[in-house]
Amino acid sequence: MPVLPPIERILFLDIETAPLYRELEKVPEPLRTYWLDRYNSRRKSSDDRDDETFFIEESGIHALYSRVVCIGLGFFSREGADWRWRNIILKDLHEEKLLQAFVEKWNKSAHCFGKKSLSSPPQEPVWAVCGHNIRNFDLPFLGRRLVLNKLPLPPFWRAAQDSQPWQLKDPAVIDTMLLWSFTSWESGRYIPLEMLAYAVGIPFQKSLTHTDIREAFYRWKEDGDESVFAPVVQYCLQDVRITAEIFVRLQMPPAEQESLLQALHKPSHPAP
Repeated sequence: MPVLPPIERILFLDIETAPLYRELEKVPEPLRTYWLDRYNSRRKSSDDRDDETFFIEESGIHALYSRVVCIGLGFFSREGADWRWRNIILKDLHEEKLLQAFVEKWNKSAHCFGKKSLSSPPQEPVWAVCGHNIRNFDLPFLGRRLVLNKLPLPPFWRAAQDSQPWQLKDPAVIDTMLLWSFTSWESGRYIPLEMLAYAVGIPFQKSLTHTDIREAFYRWKEDGDESVFAPVVQYCLQDVRITAEIFVRLQMPPAEQESLLQALHKPSHPAP
């Protein structure tokens, strides 16, 4: 892995998604046929779900058939000799507005974190974004949904369209799942966040399922009661914090870990 910027220049990120369509029959053509040909027809023989159930349970990870419902962001900052953990959640029933708010925060991160000291070596990235399975899911999904919402792509996503992952810089991309893989291409590198947390000694259990997230979002959208979405907000922020804790345990020198971990377990400070 290339040299990374200081931890205060790392933005930790997690997204939650939900299907755009409540029923398979409501998916417009040619998307419906493509789903049936590309995904539905390649199911394992042991999968006995009907087509409708399979669609509603599996489409949430595909950018053509689902949308972003919330985005969690977090970062460390110094206040004197102490570390502080700051986070923010972005949510909106209108995905375009949600993504616009995200791009504003992303660009602000580029400005705030992009303060390279004069002593920094020229090959060091200015800042980085970190998440779990972020290379395969969060970042590509965000880029695709930005395009599908007809929003301008920030420079990072424009560069990602024709670059290899290791060529991306400012921000550099840190994937905690790949940190665990140690360059392995075996299937064992695909470890869930919950299992990796357990492996490195972090007590953590997922509190929601994809079904819970989907139904909470639909209830908010259909009934107008935003409070039903509150568990999803806490779930997303928890994933951001756990990702940051895993990063600290995997990457930071032992002598520096304790103060950072203490910051993570104190009440978080909302980001400006």
